[in-house]
Parts: sequence; C-alpha cells; structure tokens
Amino acid sequence: MNQQYDSIIFDMDGVLVNNSSYCTAIQKTVELVVWNRFKLKKKIPMKYIEIIKGITGFNNDWDTSYALIRLLGDGVRVERFRKEVQQITPEVRETTEYRKVKNVFQSMYLGDKLFSQIYGYSAPLKIIKGLISLETLLIDLKILAKLASKYRLGIATSRPRFEALYAVNNLKLSPEYISVEFLIAKEDVTREKPEPDPLLEVKRRMKVKKPIYIGDTINDVIAAKKANIPCIFVGSQKIGDIQISQTNQLMEVLYE
Repeated sequence: MNQQYDSIIFDMDGVLVNNSSYCTAIQKTVELVVWNRFKLKKKIPMKYIEIIKGITGFNNDWDTSYALIRLLGDGVRVERFRKEVQQITPEVRETTEYRKVKNVFQSMYLGDKLFSQIYGYSAPLKIIKGLISLETLLIDLKILAKLASKYRLGIATSRPRFEALYAVNNLKLSPEYISVEFLIAKEDVTREKPEPDPLLEVKRRMKVKKPIYIGDTINDVIAAKKANIPCIFVGSQKIGDIQISQTNQLMEVLYE
C-alpha cells in the first residue's frame, strides 16, 4: 500500500490525540447544565456520548453537548436518542442558549485563564486547570517519524485553531513531523466534516495527488468518501476502506 499514496491526512481527536478530555468536558457540561436548567441530577455515561457521536452530523462536541441537554431536558430515554435527536443548525448555533452551553464547555476544557485569553471576556466558571492540559498522544513518535520520512503529513480537525495548535505544539507534533501550514481547523473551511471541505483543503495546501485519510468516526468516513480519498478507520466498526484498532498499527498497512 505504501506505493499507492504520497501523503497522509490525520483526524486529530481519537487518532493522534486522546480525546478523553473532550468526552469529559461533554459529561461535565451536560451534567451541570441539566441540573441548573432542569434540576435533573444526572450522571452522563460514555454510552450517551457515543450514541450521539455515532450519528452523522455530530462531529462537533459543542453540538453533541447541546443535543444531549435537549434530549435529557425533554425526558427522552436513551433508546430513543437516535430517533429524537435534532440536528444543530447554523441558526441554533447563534442562539443565546447554545452560546451558554458552548461557554460552559470551553470553561471546562480550557480553564478560565485560556478561556479569557481566547475570547477576551471572563469564563462563566473558575477552573484553574483545564482538561486540555491532560491530553496525551495516541501515536508513538518513532512511528510518526518513519511515516513523516516517507509521506507528507497533514491534519483535518474540527477543533478551533487555537486548541489544535495548542495540542500539536504541546505534544511535540509540530514542527518536526507535521507543519502547521498543513493543519486545517474549524475556522479554515466553511463546512465541517462530514462534508469533504477540510480534507480537500489539506490536500490543496499539501499539493499532493494521492492522500489517504485516517479517521475514527462515521463523519470522518463520510467526509473521505465525499472527497474521493481512501479512509483508514481506527476503531472496532467495520467501516472505511481499511480498519485498524489503534493508530500505531498504521505501520502494518502503510509501511513495508
């Protein structure tokens, strides 16, 4: 397979970076908001998050948080989530209600200092150490070095640019292995995955002809298909063109 491709485009969360911090931020955000708004004392299991994230269109964690709050506030049972969930439209994202949920999430994830630095106003919650500081790599840097010696590497993520840059710098992915020039974040395209725009923009910037994409959600697989780019899926589902259980197994399918 290594003869077929000239580049690799990575999703970030769940592929390069452990996304448990984002999942924890969703849990804490939903638990806090449903208590404050509906007086529901509810623990949010990972199963709830996995159901919503497994639905096409829910690549964004703010959307996932907001959708769960809506479902729980309406008293929807977990077995009805897929049927009852409402897609988050651009109009919904402009509402005060959505922005409040987003700000709570960002407070949990960033901590109040980074929050204020990014947004220019005070965080709604005083959290000294944000969950972003706990993130770890999912790929061995020795493996990434070997891949970088053979392929041009890029990233297509739905993270806001500041958060994506924080991760690649903090975890030493850039500049040695992946140039920030080839990092496409939320602000860089009009449409997020599952639309193909992020993947096509990375491909354009890298000036490559035959990339392969590494993702871990249904939205990644759909985006790759729409972009006409082969997809390696990281996870247990039998989707994508090739399946691996963890990112470090890329060597087995891409490197002789």
